[in-house]
Amino acid sequence: MRFRIFLDTNILISGIFFEGNEAKILDMIELDLITSEDVVDELRRIAKKKLKYLGERTPEIALLEIDRALCDMEILPRERYREKLSKAKELITHEKDTPILAAALYANVDYLLTGDSHFFTDKVKAVIKVRTTREFFNEIGKA
Repeated sequence: MRFRIFLDTNILISGIFFEGNEAKILDMIELDLITSEDVVDELRRIAKKKLKYLGERTPEIALLEIDRALCDMEILPRERYREKLSKAKELITHEKDTPILAAALYANVDYLLTGDSHFFTDKVKAVIKVRTTREFFNEIGKA
């Protein structure tokens, strides 16, 4: 079965710069990976800010790795998911996460993958399947 998966910033950071389940997600051709303009902006900001934790990478190399990872992904422009912002504000209390949830709702994905605890509330989970990558692999392994 093919899944539409929305990736949050922390999943992308881990998948691009480190080994593990998040890197495996980025390599799975049977997934339709989706993210948003807000996630991409945050991803680039974090990569520049936390470069010292990303090994021997220069800023240029880190940005190239980000671009390479994003090239096979659908990136939703802000104006497309703007209409879902009010719904997202009703569901999530952390303001910074509102546009991410709005984009995932707009995209009508099968899963929202994140490590951010703000998304793991009953309200959010009532409208979208929120999982960590480990939970996602456990779930589809049983399917």
